[in-house]
Amino acid sequence: MSDEEEFGMGAGGPMVVEVKGRSRTPRSSRSPAHNHADSDDYSEDEGWLGEEDVESDEGSVTQTQRSRRASHRTPRKNGRSKIDLTPPDKKLKMAEKKALRFTENGKVDKVITELTKCLALNRILHGAGHWKLARSHANLAEAYLDLKGYAVQADYHAGTAKSIMLNSVTSYTTDQEKAEIYDVLFKIYYTQGRALATLKKYNEADQLLAKTEKVIGELNKLSCVDDNQLDDYEIKLTQATARLQWKQKKYAVASSQYDKLLRLMEDRHGEDSKLLIPVYQECGKLEQSKGRYANHEKAIDMFLQAHSIAGSHYKDGHAQLIDTSLALAQAYSSTGDEDGEAAAEKYLNECLATCQTIHGPHHKQTLAVQDELARLYIRMDRNGEALKLLSSSVRDKCEVFGDYSENVSDTYKLTASIHLAQGNIQKALKTYKKCHDIECLVLGKGHKKSKDTERTIDILMATPGISNQFVLSKEDELKKRPKFNAIVKGSKNLGGCKATFD
Repeated sequence: MSDEEEFGMGAGGPMVVEVKGRSRTPRSSRSPAHNHADSDDYSEDEGWLGEEDVESDEGSVTQTQRSRRASHRTPRKNGRSKIDLTPPDKKLKMAEKKALRFTENGKVDKVITELTKCLALNRILHGAGHWKLARSHANLAEAYLDLKGYAVQADYHAGTAKSIMLNSVTSYTTDQEKAEIYDVLFKIYYTQGRALATLKKYNEADQLLAKTEKVIGELNKLSCVDDNQLDDYEIKLTQATARLQWKQKKYAVASSQYDKLLRLMEDRHGEDSKLLIPVYQECGKLEQSKGRYANHEKAIDMFLQAHSIAGSHYKDGHAQLIDTSLALAQAYSSTGDEDGEAAAEKYLNECLATCQTIHGPHHKQTLAVQDELARLYIRMDRNGEALKLLSSSVRDKCEVFGDYSENVSDTYKLTASIHLAQGNIQKALKTYKKCHDIECLVLGKGHKKSKDTERTIDILMATPGISNQFVLSKEDELKKRPKFNAIVKGSKNLGGCKATFD
């Protein structure tokens, strides 16, 4: 039995067959214009031939060849038009290079545009049933999921790629080409499995990741695939499996998968690699998500490892240190003891200073750190410092998020809770009223937050003596009036009827 039959490629899976004794023949011979367009002097970004080149090619290119060539014309300044004579294979290479460059520069939308071009060009070059078209769909699916977070689009394109591989016979001539085909299968199952996990289709995601493991087994049999490549495949699969188990709240299995992931990454990249930072942070968050069964000491150790590695790679004031410091501070504050709260305050102050240096006081991350520090002050019964910090941040939040935003209403609610803890009920009522007005505008009167704030106001207004001191608005006064009862009651004395109030 062949490797493909063992893997299930023949029945219900992609059929991969080896073509022996002959090599691939080119689809068509190239014209002189194609050879000219493939020269090294061609500019990637310009994508057009010069005027002299077009005029020199007019005599050598026949009318039949011109009709077959897809040309795009744009008007020149002098009234003449430019003709794009670039062949599809050259355009494909250019699009692939641009997609890689845009990925490195973080230009997400341009990456998607170039990968979409690759999809169309691969269909032109290879047809609707070729594995290279499936690879383009898989690349686009991966970009949608990793760069944009669009799980639905990723699932669609990965499913299209899988359909192409299942409904066509994929042939190869060398082991290297076979490895490329299995790489496409890995990317399809790996991407679609993660997309379905995001969409909470856990059983289907688990099945796809199991197929991914089988693909790695097939790649392991090929001599052209080295150990580093196999380790990279194994790392990706282990991390996807750990996240899937975490989402299903299978904490024990997820923890064992993360331990395996750390071992694999340490062997592959070294114990002090900065690639370990997000993995250690995920391990700490996993431990914190266990609720009352959480091991806070283990979580702190994980965050300390991440912060230590970040400190060894980045200088003071780097943006990466903000995330590790904030995560470590939150882990310390969750312990509830004095030493942990003191350590949390230290790291939060360091994080706040770094944010103000890098981003300034009017940045979302700076304001988020201030809120975290204010909550810590409240837990430490330092309400005065918390109130001062929140009051100074309200104006900044109005500038960043807008006067009527959920962030501003949350700040008012936290401020009102401090006034209430200090026994100043009137200030608490006024601040809760501001919070409630914003919540009704932004979230609606039926939202949970709006109802909770209204319930708190009603409880405070029921306090003896407060209703006389605190004046509600006219709208609120109308709400407090008794409801009209339209029941008509007879009167023996007057012989008439009257409407009553409840």
